[in-house]
Amino acid sequence: MEGTLIICIDSILRFRSDYDTTIAVPMLSVQEQLGKNDPLFFLKYFRNKVLIEKGVTISNIFLAIEPWQAMLSTWLEIDIAAYIAEIRKPSQEEPIFDWISIQRITSVHRVYQRKDMKDNEKLSEYFNREHTPTKYFNIESVCMASGYRKGDKEHYSISEYIHEIKNIPVIASDRQILIGYDDNNTDILNNKCFGIYDNRNIKYIQGTTSFAFYELMEAIFNDGLFYNSPQTACHSLEMIKEMLEIIDRGNMNHEKDNKGCINQQENNSRNINGGNDDGELNVEFYDSAFDPLIEHIETEREYWNYIKLLCHSHGHLPVRIGTINEAKVPEYRFYNNIIDDES
Repeated sequence: MEGTLIICIDSILRFRSDYDTTIAVPMLSVQEQLGKNDPLFFLKYFRNKVLIEKGVTISNIFLAIEPWQAMLSTWLEIDIAAYIAEIRKPSQEEPIFDWISIQRITSVHRVYQRKDMKDNEKLSEYFNREHTPTKYFNIESVCMASGYRKGDKEHYSISEYIHEIKNIPVIASDRQILIGYDDNNTDILNNKCFGIYDNRNIKYIQGTTSFAFYELMEAIFNDGLFYNSPQTACHSLEMIKEMLEIIDRGNMNHEKDNKGCINQQENNSRNINGGNDDGELNVEFYDSAFDPLIEHIETEREYWNYIKLLCHSHGHLPVRIGTINEAKVPEYRFYNNIIDDES
């Protein structure tokens, strides 16, 4: 069914049809009415767009997905039940970030050919050897979950003690970034083209985006929280802290020299690349061309009205009527960059 999954502030996952902007019904009620005996019913909605209501926190998300925790645990290979049990425990920890952002970032960088590693050659020597560029590129697209503080350029891992992040608002950024990593001899993205930003040796372009439900889940649990359970996270983080203390003691004399502030500036002067327009594109519409689409829309509307009636009459969870305000990022970010909010 065409529509949007909405994670609401009352910790309920709801569904809203693309053909009705005023009513959102609880997803659990939809499943109870249409797929009560189908354990995989919710899989049909994994690719639907997801929206996060303003003010929703990590805890709200965990509780909203609780009815499907077994399925999601198998899908993500994460013990979601353990995370849900942990966030239910009372705690006094203050939130360590202002918000958690879900972002889509694509990176493009050239593939280089290196000769085989020599016997007894150190890794640093191997990677610093001269290498030959190939005609191929590595293209990687990821959905990330990072913690941010307003005005602070740094991005932080959220695989922390769960009680320090459970009450932090989660926001899905509506802006995606494509980054081209260049070296001294190559320009993957032409910065003479209007809309390409140049930040040191990183060039990037921006566009709008949205997330499917499964992408949001993978960003939060696989990229963000990372560890199989909060217990595993605590154990691993303690080990990391011990290792960092050892490294800090060894590097204490050099720490001050290594600290610095890099002022990253963007070139706001852009040249518009007019391109080559040899002719105009003529589009013709034939009678009845949209009849199948209109029929499909009418069928979807009828089915949606049927679902609303079932959930309103038999569902035990509240139906939302009216506008649901989507959470918006206070600052657009990628990695250690704060992007101005220009269209």
